[in-house]
Amino acid sequence: MKKTSKTLLLVLGIGLAGSTGAMAQQDPSGDGIWTLQEAVGYANANNLQVRRTKLNKGLAETDLKQSRFDRLPSVNGSSSYNFNYGTYVDPTTSELRSEQSQTNNFQLSASVPLFMGFQQVNSIKQNELALQAIEQDVLSAQNDITIQIVTSYLNILFADELIKISQQTRDLTKQQLDRTKILFDAGSVAENAVLDLESQLAADDLELINAENQRDISRLSLMQLLNLPTSQEFQIEIPEIPEPDQDPVLLSGDQVYDVAVQTLPAIKAADLRVLSAAKALDVARGGYYPRLSMFGSLNTFYSSARDLRFPIEGTFSPNRIGFMNSEGTDPFIIYTPASRIESYEYFDQLKDGVGKNFGFNLQIPILNGLQVRSNVQRAKLQQQDAQINADIARNNLRQTIEQAYVDAVAAQRRYVAAKEQLRAAEKNYSNAQLRLNAGVINTVDFNIIANSYRAAQSNLSQAKYEYTFKLKVLDFYQGKDISF
Repeated sequence: MKKTSKTLLLVLGIGLAGSTGAMAQQDPSGDGIWTLQEAVGYANANNLQVRRTKLNKGLAETDLKQSRFDRLPSVNGSSSYNFNYGTYVDPTTSELRSEQSQTNNFQLSASVPLFMGFQQVNSIKQNELALQAIEQDVLSAQNDITIQIVTSYLNILFADELIKISQQTRDLTKQQLDRTKILFDAGSVAENAVLDLESQLAADDLELINAENQRDISRLSLMQLLNLPTSQEFQIEIPEIPEPDQDPVLLSGDQVYDVAVQTLPAIKAADLRVLSAAKALDVARGGYYPRLSMFGSLNTFYSSARDLRFPIEGTFSPNRIGFMNSEGTDPFIIYTPASRIESYEYFDQLKDGVGKNFGFNLQIPILNGLQVRSNVQRAKLQQQDAQINADIARNNLRQTIEQAYVDAVAAQRRYVAAKEQLRAAEKNYSNAQLRLNAGVINTVDFNIIANSYRAAQSNLSQAKYEYTFKLKVLDFYQGKDISF
């Protein structure tokens, strides 16, 4: 996580990300000029990386809901319709039959978990912590894209300032060239003075073009972060950036770290994942406990081979023939009461054949290929990994803050030095103009002094933005809002 001054921006988060609403349309203000707040809000709603993180949050919410739903009863229904040929067991009478028939059954069953080794409770807590961690990931992703936008915004502002410096330098060179041409026509100076200034003017034109290209590249980078098509009409608001203080009050790295470790979403997410991993270990250990559940079912049957039989009083019918001896020479007839047979209707059979049952199921784990033991060991390792990740995040944060503090001090010194350099270069340039007009120095010496003056202007502008950025880095880690 230790980064250079540019990549350091990616770990920052600022209040703009939370205070601005998501924009669902291009140029929310409608005036054709994007403010920093509008760009941040639009990116938080439309950047693909942020949207992917929000999808992960939706998945985590679904997992949490499902873990809560797992405590509800499980209810299922089933039905089958069979065509029977040959020998089969009639489900309505449990008789063995050998005829063609059709059977139908319906069943409704339910099961309620009573005790599952605390796995369901711990699973809910685990998913709650996982969801909280992903919510911090969403904030972290929004902070990342926000800082990338701020970086592009600053790059555009810096390029605009370079364009102004380059344009002013070119105008001065053009004025000097026009004046020198008049002197050359009057025979006061040699032709090489004109040629030198013309060469310098061409160099100034190149510097101006380079500054404009740098601005266009920064504008393109910002439009890409916003997922907008490239447009020459894209413009940003130009805020006033005050001159940095030359003697800022900077907190020590340890003081800034103590504040940052309590506020950064990335640190909170890492800590929440440690807690979630601890609950995952409790879930795995729950596999050692017995499981108790309650169940019940309701079923009914129909058979086309079943009928209704009603006895007829006083009426008997021969049923079978028997024999009085083993040789089969003394036959007799057995008579049984006669019966009236009626069709047993479909819905009547379903209504009359309802069966119910209710009970408890106890499952005691004894030996299951040591799966529970392996799950516990795996959960322990994952917990240790989560703790190491949290320690790495803290260590990287400390190193980043220490680097940011050193960079801020160095940038402050560079700004002070650049300001003194510009003051001296400006005086030297003004004096060189007077001496050139008086013919004391030639154009070559003047161009050298002019280039030094232009370099001093560029150095001061660059130091100004770098120093401002370094201070904003420390402001962020202290929980302060970043604005221009």
